[in-house]
Amino acid sequence: MTAGGNFADHLSAQLAIGLPAIEEAIRRRLLSFVKHRNSCCWRFGDSRNGSLRRIDAAPFRINGECVKAEAETHGNSWHQLIGLDDVVENDRRDILLLPEGSKDALAALHFADAEGTLSYVGVVAALGTGINLLAEDVERFIRRRVRIIADVDQVGIQTATRIGERLAPVAATVQIFSLAGLKRDDGSHVKDLFDLSRIDYDDFEANRDLWSVTDLNSKGERVTVLTKGHEFLFSPLPPPHGSPESHEFPVSSSQELEKELEKLAKRNACIARHTARTRRWKLERDLMAVEKRISRKLSPDELMKTFDEWHRTSHPHLDPKKTRDDYLGAFLAELGKVRVPTGEGEALKRALAGISTYPLPEIPGRPDAPESWRSVAALHRELAGQSANGRYFLSCRDAAKAHPGLNKDSANTINLALDRLGVIKLLRVGNARPGGNASEFRFLMPL
Repeated sequence: MTAGGNFADHLSAQLAIGLPAIEEAIRRRLLSFVKHRNSCCWRFGDSRNGSLRRIDAAPFRINGECVKAEAETHGNSWHQLIGLDDVVENDRRDILLLPEGSKDALAALHFADAEGTLSYVGVVAALGTGINLLAEDVERFIRRRVRIIADVDQVGIQTATRIGERLAPVAATVQIFSLAGLKRDDGSHVKDLFDLSRIDYDDFEANRDLWSVTDLNSKGERVTVLTKGHEFLFSPLPPPHGSPESHEFPVSSSQELEKELEKLAKRNACIARHTARTRRWKLERDLMAVEKRISRKLSPDELMKTFDEWHRTSHPHLDPKKTRDDYLGAFLAELGKVRVPTGEGEALKRALAGISTYPLPEIPGRPDAPESWRSVAALHRELAGQSANGRYFLSCRDAAKAHPGLNKDSANTINLALDRLGVIKLLRVGNARPGGNASEFRFLMPL
């Protein structure tokens, strides 16, 4: 089957991807049309690796299961990045890296066409979150700039960061571009770059970073620059796994969250008698960390499913004199008592250590700003660098730890001044009492 115009037009209409992007993918020998499993299909890939989908968007039936896409690969070649041959042959210095699939890669070309970068920007894709970069692929990124566009779920963020940390020692620049908090025009949440091509108009207008997705010179709030030795902190989850023998596509962010909550419930289940209180408290701290990361409270349904899984797994070790409702009441009541979510203490320790590791930032409009002001600004910078979505929490008492001459009141005054000068943005005021919730911020200066 040839890559005729009819197939290109059909795919462009079916995916709502601009025809110039489809034609450019064909020109780069990344897109072709083939017959596979008695169906007309489009293949995104090169001579090293590839992925097949039916052109009518119907799933394949493989071993009795419905599969949206099928990898055309063998053994270790599953880990080879698609598109690197084109990057090297054409010496493309700027690269967009999509960790999770072919539709995202076509969307990258779609945005490149809209933004005027189609002629020079490189597009490289992996087949899923289980990717483990090969040494020979890493070498091909030497002195090139890379922007990794992460899927909006925990596994997607972890994968983007893991890839970025692998490339940081050799690449000229490694950036991670966040799509968190955006909505499609149908009201559903954007979960990947392909979804972004269907973004709600108001969200697009309000987020100027989205006007330059493919321009690596842009440095807005959604862009995080990953430097050598820089560390990101996420809630404790096992590293993603993938098998070269199977091609799994990412599930929706809601499904990923459901799986994460189930894992947390099982991991914190009781393993012996008289451990219910401590194990439950650990689960509650983990759940508060999840809420901070996704920037919303877990719904009653999500909490109940998590509790049910914890109670079911813990049941052999629970007190037989207590009912399920006894444990449920304690679980719900204690959630409001959590003041330090899992990982928050370590995040603050790392941020405080970073103040002395990196130069203190300059304060706009205050070239003579005292060291205490610059130290507090540096603390905000380090906390922002550890955040997956650019938001973070900081209490006045913890802010005072940035400099020996501060207390909670003087630290609060500096925070208000930094907000006024455009260094930080105070998103939500915390509770001004011991043990109260910390204030939420966003760091506005380049990291």
